[in-house]
Amino acid sequence: MLKAILNEPTARLTLVMSSLYAALGVTLPYLPRWLEDERALSGPEIGAIASAAPIARIIIGPMLATWADGFRDRRAPVVVLCLLGLVFYGLMFSAHGFWALFAFCFLAMTFSQAAAPLVEGATLRASAMGRLPFGAARGIASATFILANVVGGALIASFGVRVAPFWVLASLAAAALAGWLVVKPEPAPDRAAALGFRGRLKVGVSLLKAPVFLRVLAASGLIQAAHGFYYGFSVLVWGDQGISATTIGLLWGFAVAVEVVFLASLPIIERRLSPEALLIIGGAGALVRWSLMAFAPTGFALWPLQALHALSFAAAHVGALRLVMRSAPEEVSGLAQTFYASLASGALLGLATLASGYLYNLFGAGGYAAMAVMAGAGLAIAAPLGSVGLARR
Repeated sequence: MLKAILNEPTARLTLVMSSLYAALGVTLPYLPRWLEDERALSGPEIGAIASAAPIARIIIGPMLATWADGFRDRRAPVVVLCLLGLVFYGLMFSAHGFWALFAFCFLAMTFSQAAAPLVEGATLRASAMGRLPFGAARGIASATFILANVVGGALIASFGVRVAPFWVLASLAAAALAGWLVVKPEPAPDRAAALGFRGRLKVGVSLLKAPVFLRVLAASGLIQAAHGFYYGFSVLVWGDQGISATTIGLLWGFAVAVEVVFLASLPIIERRLSPEALLIIGGAGALVRWSLMAFAPTGFALWPLQALHALSFAAAHVGALRLVMRSAPEEVSGLAQTFYASLASGALLGLATLASGYLYNLFGAGGYAAMAVMAGAGLAIAAPLGSVGLARR
């Protein structure tokens, strides 16, 4: 049974996705600290570096996805993007000075982040034909993220933030190797290549004329972007409050652990709740989470607030993925998923992260209040999609 599961395409893709999440599990919480401690950058400078690639992703992401959808073998662009991310992260970690750090981080984040929606989309497709469900695959990747949070936090506490680059580079190398050596070739539809770059882009852009698709993008984009202050500055806020690096790693890991439990329960949850309901519930969880985080809680109160990550991120993310996949023709599936990623973890998140640098300098933890406003706006946009109690029939 175990051997059969490991031979499934979903399991093989999970290795690539997990390697990408291993890199993200250190860059997301600890890159700001590396930039502050190792390169002496200010809050606004850190915000600019962390936000530039996500903001530009609204244009560059769809271009890269349209390019990727034209490959005969869908694994090839993933490998290329992981390798480019590896090269430019290596250059960034050896660079000094704001503009060199800015340029190399922009390229590293652009290429490595472009691989993520392609892998996630491939996993969704593979899970529909195998025994390993998408929730389990995504949960394993999230568990790897936890491992990176906890082990990375412990290593940084023991040896300093200078160890972070080694983890990130090794993880991206593993993603590229797994994509080429472990994942089996996945042929793309013949019509995708036949359409050509401009044809695929035209089909993808036509999706943006659909009101429901636009509503899903806007709602999910705002809900996910409301994590910008948390992703960019929670480590610094908690550090200012005297919380140790090890505890911070555990807090991040706990949030994703609850997310893993949620994802493992997806087969049951999705029998009862539609994707529309998941998106709305996720928006409500985000509104509550960031509203309370603005009061700078410490101690035990942080743990239940971190547990809301299962809603603010996971529920909203799964709901959006399902709705986007439902809307898109197969020949532009990568582009459709990238439209979502370019907003949710791209332009809107980048703008939120950029603003968060100033919010952190001015208000400290009070910057979470702005994220609560964003989450509330996303919830309001999502609400017409359906009732929270809407059951899947």
